[in-house]
Amino acid sequence: MIALWRFAPLVVCLAPLFAQTKEYWQSCPIIAKLPASMRASNSLDDSERFEIRQCEGGQVYVTALERGAAQPSLIFAGDGYPRFLAHAFNVLVVQSMGGASDHVYVFAFRSGKPELALKTATKDLIQVRQDGGSLVVLVPLTTYPGPDGKFPPPPPVKRYSFALEP
Repeated sequence: MIALWRFAPLVVCLAPLFAQTKEYWQSCPIIAKLPASMRASNSLDDSERFEIRQCEGGQVYVTALERGAAQPSLIFAGDGYPRFLAHAFNVLVVQSMGGASDHVYVFAFRSGKPELALKTATKDLIQVRQDGGSLVVLVPLTTYPGPDGKFPPPPPVKRYSFALEP
């Protein structure tokens, strides 16, 4: 009985925090609007786009809005300000620092619908290249020393390809 009494105030204190964070991203200022469609007839606010918001404390939100939508159909709560950011047409690549590894996220519009196309981790800086009609993300794999304390030869980087839709 005593143990339950000790934890009850904790539950009551945490409940309002969940309610406050539901739409918290909307109060954060937009620091970038990136078009996901290069159709000249559309204004940026009416076309498919990514928006990056930065909140107090440095947390970054990535939202993606479909053509003509007032509200995003993809809302992603990320880490702090990105260590690396790349954008080409309908693909947005974000690498952010986080704990023991960096987090790598790729967001893409496919046929007008946004999605989180890749979520992975690395301990090194990624590379992004445009190769014809694709955006290629090269993610270095992590190696660890063997029992003798020596590192093995580095493995080839992991290669991810995302189709560009201008």
